[in-house]
Amino acid sequence: MRVFVTGAGGFLGRATVQKLLDDGHEVIAMVRSHAGSPAWPPSVEVVQADLRVPSQYEAALSEADAVVHVAAAVDGDEDQQFNSTVLATEKFLDALACSSVRRVVHISTIAIYDWHNTKGEMNEDSPLSENVYELGPYSIAKMWQERIVKEKAESHNWHLTILRPGFVWGSERPNLAGMGRTMGPIHLMFGPFTRLPLTYVENCAHCIAKALPREPMAPEVFNVFDSDSVRVWQYCRAYFRAQSRRQLLVPVPYYVGLLTAHLAGLTSRILFGPTGRLPSLLVARRYESQFKPIRYSTRKLREVLSWTPPVSFKSALAKAFDVKVGR
Repeated sequence: MRVFVTGAGGFLGRATVQKLLDDGHEVIAMVRSHAGSPAWPPSVEVVQADLRVPSQYEAALSEADAVVHVAAAVDGDEDQQFNSTVLATEKFLDALACSSVRRVVHISTIAIYDWHNTKGEMNEDSPLSENVYELGPYSIAKMWQERIVKEKAESHNWHLTILRPGFVWGSERPNLAGMGRTMGPIHLMFGPFTRLPLTYVENCAHCIAKALPREPMAPEVFNVFDSDSVRVWQYCRAYFRAQSRRQLLVPVPYYVGLLTAHLAGLTSRILFGPTGRLPSLLVARRYESQFKPIRYSTRKLREVLSWTPPVSFKSALAKAFDVKVGR
């Protein structure tokens, strides 16, 4: 299969290209026009382009059999992320609609779920956020991006699979929001026994490749987690050991932090009205989305895709941090 990969120069994109090559696919790797190309073999067709300028990549897209849409902004303010993620995706989908491609795998995120109303376990039936604007620029952009991908897929009868990974991590991106916050020599762990929705980058790429051959008649969604067995304190301990940093790990009960966020929000509204702004940590809905103690189901991945992560957490730690770890 000839696969067009957007965002191919990014953290997950590079791993996806490599996995597709390993599986025998031909790859058209689209990278940003001002970015260099990773050290791929000559068989990879590299397209340097801006998603917002279809004329730069339409010819290459017309040669593809399938698309894996990874591209999205991961930082910047609300306007920057909306422009780079949502508006760029709209332009790309318009170009895609003019091609013969009908197979699309879109990479979304669990950041669009309604964490406040998710009780006990997160799965593909968990509610999506009704007020995503409480969750920050990344969630806003990814929510709108997924919506327009679904709308286009339905109107053009594309075979669409949406993957919503948890915290995608690896050697280049080891620091996770769910770890807590570092303040000088102290690291605060909000809910040290909370389960982390981890997705090691190579495992996520493996899951993308596993989903690619499917041609669902209706859009299908899979949450992508390696498992939910790793606790915050376990990851933090490995992370700081790997960096040889002497960090005092301080556990903070989840509900103490949540109460603090609610009180900070109330105080801000009293003093500054609705225009008051608080750090992300002190916004209750954002705090919940990073630290809420729930479980994460992998049942649908196992039963429908027959997928299990090929790299264990222990092996992933050794790869990412170049350390030996115990149980």
